[in-house]
Amino acid sequence: MPNPPRSSPSRVRVVELLTFPLVQLLDVTGPAQVFASANEFVLESGGRPPYELKVVAQGGAQVTASAGLKPSTQSLPQEGSLVDTLMVAGGRGVEAAAADPVIVDWVQMRAKRARRIASVCTGAFLLAASGLLDGRRAATHWSHCAELARRYSKVRVDADPGADKPRLSRAISAGCIHGKRVSKLTSKFLAR
Repeated sequence: MPNPPRSSPSRVRVVELLTFPLVQLLDVTGPAQVFASANEFVLESGGRPPYELKVVAQGGAQVTASAGLKPSTQSLPQEGSLVDTLMVAGGRGVEAAAADPVIVDWVQMRAKRARRIASVCTGAFLLAASGLLDGRRAATHWSHCAELARRYSKVRVDADPGADKPRLSRAISAGCIHGKRVSKLTSKFLAR
């Protein structure tokens, strides 16, 4: 899947985080806070915030997360709008999202414009359903790796992607555990 040219460092990078009913709330708020913290660190050093986060959902409808809270969302952006990073959250609702042809088509369309594509936890199932992981190495929550491999045989599922990297935090909750240090390291990595 060819990626568009890298974003200019002076341009704000649009990050779209796809949500759906019964999304795992931490899969939305964790990445949102990482990008917000990256913006804060850049502001503190006199720069312009590099990221614009858009939490999106089909129809712009407010979704109810598995925790019962309703994160604010925008409509799915149209084909021609700019996107640097496409992220797909996970959660119990990913099964329904992966079976929805409108969402799958949208993910495929936005992936063509995005420089980076990522999923959080079981969001990998939606990327796999969209064909975006075919022939690629992918990971998901450890308790879902076998199911991802069973359903999507073209995906090279890595059940333990950090096994050779003992300092690598492999869960969205790592941001809660490691806090500000992880946010700083992540902002430096994402700014590349």
